[in-house]
Amino acid sequence: MHTFIKMLASCFLLSGFLTYQAEAIQLNLTGKDIEEAFEYGTKGRDLSHAELLSAWRVNLGEGVGSASIVTPFGRIVVLGKEMADRLRDPNEREIKEALDENKGKLVFGCTLYGDDTLFADQYKAVLMYKDKKIEPSKKKVPSSGDFTRFYPDSPRFRALCFYIFDVGKIDPNAKVILILKNGDGEELKFPFDLSKLR
Repeated sequence: MHTFIKMLASCFLLSGFLTYQAEAIQLNLTGKDIEEAFEYGTKGRDLSHAELLSAWRVNLGEGVGSASIVTPFGRIVVLGKEMADRLRDPNEREIKEALDENKGKLVFGCTLYGDDTLFADQYKAVLMYKDKKIEPSKKKVPSSGDFTRFYPDSPRFRALCFYIFDVGKIDPNAKVILILKNGDGEELKFPFDLSKLR
């Protein structure tokens, strides 16, 4: 199986699919990076996505919230896990799609909690970079939250939301803070050190 991944990674390098520049931040995955990410995901097959991606995640606690940054390396880790679950290797198209998804963007997947089924749409996001507040270029919020294990007690609902930011001139070695504010003005802050993420 790993021989196949090595072969695919080599093919990608030759065809130029693995190296791309995302506006001001350069995100490069070599064949070795792809192989390492895929192996990491394959070995983590029995872990939940949250456990597998804990290095890319800031968790404020169940019932409070968590945020994960989605990187190209992390996407290949997830692909490795999913392919291991299906007992097959990814094809060239699947690897390319994982690498091209949200190219040039910083994507944060956030688990949020609230007491109203429509609470997630009320959250507003901003990314603090140096002294700048950057608004998301896009957000993906479910139409309604799912019941939590706390139901009927608070927080009753949970939702997985995605906030997508243009990379712009963000330094890849910077520290950023994702700030989410709910309809009542309460804030959740998720600090990320981009220099420590693959």
